[in-house]
Amino acid sequence: MTPRAADAAPAFVHVPGLAGAAERVVLEGDEAHYVARVVRAREGERLTATDGAGCVARLVVEQVRPDVRLRVEAREQRPAPARTELLCGAPEGERGDWLVEKCAELGVTRLLPVDCDTARWMEGKRTERWTRLAIAALRQSRSAWLMQCAPVTALEDAIVALTPSVRWLADAGGAGPPGLPELGDHAVSGMVGPSSGCSGPERNLLLQNGFIAVRLAPSRLRTETAAVAMAALWAYCRPLRARAIA
Repeated sequence: MTPRAADAAPAFVHVPGLAGAAERVVLEGDEAHYVARVVRAREGERLTATDGAGCVARLVVEQVRPDVRLRVEAREQRPAPARTELLCGAPEGERGDWLVEKCAELGVTRLLPVDCDTARWMEGKRTERWTRLAIAALRQSRSAWLMQCAPVTALEDAIVALTPSVRWLADAGGAGPPGLPELGDHAVSGMVGPSSGCSGPERNLLLQNGFIAVRLAPSRLRTETAAVAMAALWAYCRPLRARAIA
């Protein structure tokens, strides 16, 4: 039986500045289009919103046209998740977009694209596009926290900037995930090499800086597949938390 629209989960939208917003909110840009054209919300219906920085609110639609106007019914601040940072070399072609979307859905808190000896990221306005993809993934996953997409940097610089954490290196010759300690609420960082793999000196640098080689699958994976596999393992190892506002 097809569920009625009224029985479905409320639409989930991204509203920057929600924590400090007044009782009534006017949506603009992509989110206004999403509510009016994609969700086709009607007056009186309820939505759930987040600012991507932990604030989650339940909203009532007061007007859809010409502007999307919402009234805040309830608002709360959720704690930040454990830090989950993924360093990633360049995959082939434009597969980076898919990688961003899926890692955001799986709860990666920060994505750091890194240039490696064997491959560099293509030039372009990548950060802006990836932020839009991360917002779309935020809606899908109904998370209170938006994944941050860092500018492309050198691998050495990305390693130096990391804070203390459990560190994984995707490596077909590493130990299988069942032998790894549970993550709990510990910060975790991971490195996935580019499509052509990390060079020998890069691998040594990672191991010298506390990364442990982790075999994610029986066979060698593409960059984007390895990134998603690592993010999925992290998500599995994290404790589940209930949502106070559905």
